[in-house]
Amino acid sequence: MNAGFTTAWVLAVAGILLATGWKRQLLDDVSAPLAVLAAAVLAACGFGHAAAPKTAALICACALLRGAGAGERLQAIFGALSAGFVWSWLRKLYAEDPVFIIWDERLDGALAAGVLAAAASGRFRAQFAAVTLAAIAADRFAPAPAGAWGWLDGLTLSLLAARTVTLLARGGASLAGRLRPQA
Repeated sequence: MNAGFTTAWVLAVAGILLATGWKRQLLDDVSAPLAVLAAAVLAACGFGHAAAPKTAALICACALLRGAGAGERLQAIFGALSAGFVWSWLRKLYAEDPVFIIWDERLDGALAAGVLAAAASGRFRAQFAAVTLAAIAADRFAPAPAGAWGWLDGLTLSLLAARTVTLLARGGASLAGRLRPQA
Protein backbone atom coordinates (compact mmCIF):
# COMPACT_ATOMS: atom_id res chain seq x y z
CA MET A 1 0.00 0.00 0.00
CA ASN A 2 1.35 3.42 -0.90
CA ALA A 3 2.19 5.86 1.87
CA GLY A 4 -0.55 8.45 2.20
CA PHE A 5 -3.36 6.22 0.95
CA THR A 6 -4.66 5.50 4.47
CA THR A 7 -4.59 9.20 5.33
CA ALA A 8 -6.55 10.11 2.20
CA TRP A 9 -9.08 7.36 2.86
CA VAL A 10 -9.62 8.29 6.53
CA LEU A 11 -9.93 12.01 5.74
CA ALA A 12 -12.41 11.32 2.91
CA VAL A 13 -14.58 9.10 5.13
CA ALA A 14 -14.41 11.64 7.97
CA GLY A 15 -15.46 14.42 5.57
CA ILE A 16 -18.44 12.39 4.40
CA LEU A 17 -19.45 11.57 7.97
CA LEU A 18 -19.15 15.20 9.05
CA ALA A 19 -21.23 16.30 6.06
CA THR A 20 -23.97 13.82 6.94
CA GLY A 21 -24.35 14.79 10.61
CA TRP A 22 -21.91 12.62 12.58
CA LYS A 23 -20.08 15.59 14.14
CA ARG A 24 -20.96 14.74 17.75
CA GLN A 25 -19.81 11.13 17.39
CA LEU A 26 -16.57 12.02 15.60
CA LEU A 27 -15.41 15.20 17.30
CA ASP A 28 -17.36 15.49 20.58
CA ASP A 29 -17.31 19.22 21.42
CA VAL A 30 -14.62 20.30 18.91
CA SER A 31 -15.94 22.59 16.18
CA ALA A 32 -16.18 21.02 12.73
CA PRO A 33 -14.58 23.95 10.85
CA LEU A 34 -11.59 23.83 13.19
CA ALA A 35 -11.22 20.08 12.64
CA VAL A 36 -11.48 20.46 8.85
CA LEU A 37 -8.84 23.20 8.92
CA ALA A 38 -6.53 21.05 11.04
CA ALA A 39 -7.01 18.07 8.70
CA ALA A 40 -6.25 20.24 5.67
CA VAL A 41 -3.09 21.60 7.30
CA LEU A 42 -1.93 18.10 8.23
CA ALA A 43 -2.58 16.81 4.71
CA ALA A 44 -0.77 19.78 3.17
CA CYS A 45 2.21 19.17 5.46
CA GLY A 46 2.57 15.70 3.96
CA PHE A 47 4.04 17.33 0.87
CA GLY A 48 6.70 19.17 2.84
CA HIS A 49 9.60 18.23 5.07
CA ALA A 50 9.28 15.01 7.08
CA ALA A 51 9.04 16.98 10.35
CA ALA A 52 6.27 19.29 9.10
CA PRO A 53 3.29 17.02 9.88
CA LYS A 54 4.70 16.21 13.32
CA THR A 55 5.01 19.89 14.15
CA ALA A 56 1.54 20.69 12.81
CA ALA A 57 -0.04 17.77 14.70
CA LEU A 58 1.71 18.78 17.92
CA ILE A 59 0.44 22.35 17.57
CA CYS A 60 -3.10 21.06 16.94
CA ALA A 61 -2.88 18.73 19.95
CA CYS A 62 -1.70 21.56 22.21
CA ALA A 63 -4.49 23.81 20.94
CA LEU A 64 -7.08 21.11 21.62
CA LEU A 65 -5.77 20.41 25.12
CA ARG A 66 -5.80 24.09 25.94
CA GLY A 67 -9.57 23.91 26.31
CA ALA A 68 -9.50 20.65 28.26
CA GLY A 69 -9.68 20.16 31.99
CA ALA A 70 -6.89 18.82 34.19
CA GLY A 71 -8.37 15.31 34.25
CA GLU A 72 -8.56 15.16 30.48
CA ARG A 73 -4.94 16.32 30.22
CA LEU A 74 -3.84 13.56 32.59
CA GLN A 75 -5.79 11.03 30.54
CA ALA A 76 -4.02 12.29 27.41
CA ILE A 77 -0.61 11.96 29.06
CA PHE A 78 -1.36 8.45 30.33
CA GLY A 79 -2.73 7.44 26.93
CA ALA A 80 0.33 8.90 25.17
CA LEU A 81 2.76 7.08 27.45
CA SER A 82 1.08 3.69 27.14
CA ALA A 83 0.36 4.02 23.40
CA GLY A 84 3.84 5.33 22.63
CA PHE A 85 5.43 2.49 24.55
CA VAL A 86 3.41 -0.19 22.75
CA TRP A 87 3.86 1.44 19.34
CA SER A 88 7.65 1.64 19.79
CA TRP A 89 7.79 -1.88 21.20
CA LEU A 90 5.89 -3.33 18.24
CA ARG A 91 8.18 -1.55 15.78
CA LYS A 92 11.26 -2.91 17.54
CA LEU A 93 9.71 -6.38 17.77
CA TYR A 94 8.88 -6.41 14.07
CA ALA A 95 12.37 -5.18 13.18
CA GLU A 96 13.97 -7.99 15.20
CA ASP A 97 11.64 -10.84 14.25
CA PRO A 98 9.12 -10.32 11.44
CA VAL A 99 7.37 -13.61 12.25
CA PHE A 100 5.02 -11.88 14.70
CA ILE A 101 3.50 -9.42 12.22
CA ILE A 102 -0.25 -9.43 12.76
CA TRP A 103 -1.61 -7.38 9.85
CA ASP A 104 0.86 -4.82 8.49
CA GLU A 105 4.19 -4.01 10.07
CA ARG A 106 3.71 -0.25 9.54
CA LEU A 107 0.17 -0.09 10.89
CA ASP A 108 -0.13 -2.67 13.70
CA GLY A 109 1.50 -0.32 16.21
CA ALA A 110 -0.87 2.47 15.21
CA LEU A 111 -3.91 0.25 15.75
CA ALA A 112 -2.67 -0.85 19.17
CA ALA A 113 -1.90 2.76 20.11
CA GLY A 114 -5.41 3.83 19.07
CA VAL A 115 -7.00 1.14 21.23
CA LEU A 116 -4.88 2.21 24.21
CA ALA A 117 -5.72 5.88 23.65
CA ALA A 118 -9.41 4.96 23.64
CA ALA A 119 -8.94 3.00 26.86
CA ALA A 120 -7.28 6.02 28.49
CA SER A 121 -9.94 8.54 27.46
CA GLY A 122 -13.24 8.64 25.63
CA ARG A 123 -12.91 12.26 24.53
CA PHE A 124 -11.63 13.39 21.12
CA ARG A 125 -9.34 16.08 22.54
CA ALA A 126 -7.43 13.68 24.78
CA GLN A 127 -7.36 10.92 22.17
CA PHE A 128 -5.93 13.22 19.49
CA ALA A 129 -3.25 14.48 21.87
CA ALA A 130 -2.43 10.94 23.02
CA VAL A 131 -2.07 9.47 19.53
CA THR A 132 -0.08 12.50 18.34
CA LEU A 133 2.40 12.25 21.19
CA ALA A 134 2.55 8.46 20.80
CA ALA A 135 3.26 8.78 17.07
CA ILE A 136 6.03 11.30 17.71
CA ALA A 137 7.53 9.12 20.45
CA ALA A 138 7.35 5.97 18.32
CA ASP A 139 9.07 7.75 15.47
CA ARG A 140 11.72 9.09 17.82
CA PHE A 141 12.55 5.83 19.61
CA ALA A 142 11.92 3.35 16.78
CA PRO A 143 12.03 5.25 13.49
CA ALA A 144 10.32 3.83 10.45
CA PRO A 145 11.63 4.81 7.01
CA ALA A 146 8.21 5.78 5.70
CA GLY A 147 8.52 9.57 5.47
CA ALA A 148 5.88 12.21 6.14
CA TRP A 149 3.00 10.36 4.49
CA GLY A 150 3.80 7.13 6.30
CA TRP A 151 3.82 8.99 9.60
CA LEU A 152 0.47 10.59 8.77
CA ASP A 153 -0.94 7.16 7.89
CA GLY A 154 -0.02 5.92 11.35
CA LEU A 155 -1.47 8.99 13.04
CA THR A 156 -4.79 8.87 11.18
CA LEU A 157 -5.17 5.11 11.58
CA SER A 158 -4.44 5.40 15.28
CA LEU A 159 -7.03 8.16 15.66
CA LEU A 160 -9.51 6.13 13.63
CA ALA A 161 -8.98 3.12 15.90
CA ALA A 162 -9.42 5.26 19.02
CA ARG A 163 -12.66 6.83 17.79
CA THR A 164 -14.03 3.48 16.57
CA VAL A 165 -13.38 1.80 19.93
CA THR A 166 -14.95 4.76 21.73
CA LEU A 167 -18.07 4.70 19.55
CA LEU A 168 -18.43 0.94 19.91
CA ALA A 169 -18.10 1.23 23.71
CA ARG A 170 -20.67 4.04 23.85
CA GLY A 171 -23.05 2.10 21.61
CA GLY A 172 -22.64 -1.04 23.70
CA ALA A 173 -23.28 0.86 26.92
CA SER A 174 -26.37 2.47 25.41
CA LEU A 175 -27.66 -0.85 24.13
CA ALA A 176 -27.01 -2.55 27.47
CA GLY A 177 -29.05 0.16 29.20
CA ARG A 178 -31.96 -0.36 26.81
CA LEU A 179 -31.92 -4.14 27.07
CA ARG A 180 -31.90 -4.14 30.86
CA PRO A 181 -35.06 -5.80 32.21
CA GLN A 182 -37.55 -3.36 33.68
CA ALA A 183 -38.68 -4.05 37.25
